[in-house]
Amino acid sequence: MSHQFKPGDLAIIVGSNKGISPNIGKAVSLTIKLAPEAGFYLPDGRHVKNKGPECWLVEGSGLSASLSSGGWVDLGGVALVEERHLMPLRGDFVPDQAKSHEVPA
Repeated sequence: MSHQFKPGDLAIIVGSNKGISPNIGKAVSLTIKLAPEAGFYLPDGRHVKNKGPECWLVEGSGLSASLSSGGWVDLGGVALVEERHLMPLRGDFVPDQAKSHEVPA
């Protein structure tokens, strides 16, 4: 399912390839969509490449990045997430829990 995300959109991480990501359930801001082998900069200035499938570079509090050797590491609140594992937090896609807290105008 394509949600037509764009940089700056807010989303929640709803899954991962193995279903064990510590990021599941976290709200994130989408930064840039990366093709395989596309380069990007980490918050500390290091330049790295997307070694996986097309995904979004996302930012959020407490995010962990998956290491190719296994395990997780804090890279400064960024991670790579495939679009299929993101649910938008806007418009009709806002989860029912969030809608129930809205005050009518």
